[in-house]
Amino acid sequence: MPSTKFTQAATAPETSEVLVTLLKIKVDGEDALNLTDNKENVISHGVTYTPCGFKALLPDQSSENNKSCRLQIDNTDLSIYSAIKKAVQKKISCEVGVVLASSPDVYEQGPFNFILRNITADVSYITGELYDSYMHDRKLTNKTYNPADFPGLFF
Repeated sequence: MPSTKFTQAATAPETSEVLVTLLKIKVDGEDALNLTDNKENVISHGVTYTPCGFKALLPDQSSENNKSCRLQIDNTDLSIYSAIKKAVQKKISCEVGVVLASSPDVYEQGPFNFILRNITADVSYITGELYDSYMHDRKLTNKTYNPADFPGLFF
């Protein structure tokens, strides 16, 4: 739940607060890249996030298009491309959170976890599809529900 300070900053016509997005890319559970959309480094929970241009491309709302969300990172730094290239055939995940620059240790939104797949790179951008990783975060039962064992569930 966002704080009152965050809500006021996000909805104010003018504010001195800066909303900052923190993006942590992990390869096999280990931190590979820590990026922020701020113009200067942000230190949150002891981790330094480096300035970088990135954005999430939300899916089109029409029913005919693909519903995947895409992450697009500006390909301006060779270290970003080489970190992604080293991660081929490994599990790549993203953690995204929003903080205020004045209080970077307090997550106002998130952190949200995603799996990053289908990564492509060209001269301008590194792009990949973001998948919600909620299925990997939940414990699922190994039981099956059928009419014989659970007649109240079926009509």
